[in-house]
Amino acid sequence: MVKRIFAWIGIALLAGVYIATFICAILATPATAGMVYASLGMTIIVPVVMWVFIRMYDRAHANDDKQISASEMRKYNKRIKAGEDPEKIAKEIEERYGVKSED
Repeated sequence: MVKRIFAWIGIALLAGVYIATFICAILATPATAGMVYASLGMTIIVPVVMWVFIRMYDRAHANDDKQISASEMRKYNKRIKAGEDPEKIAKEIEERYGVKSED
């Protein structure tokens, strides 16, 4: 989902630059040459920056599936308070998340 958001932001940025360049070209303003160079530069820079942001996001969230959320921890605690064997729950956590319980 986040990758799609980054992709849409990149598309919007590039579309905005291309539309501004097109309008400058139609109006033949003195800024037309600069806008053409800016759109050429943005055509390269925007995708590279978006790629870097997506890679940074992926690395920052690489271990999300291996972490126990607070809501899941509360569920485990409720099961222990309800009388379920804590060792059984600890083994379940170890199998599911690959973490060792602290002794």
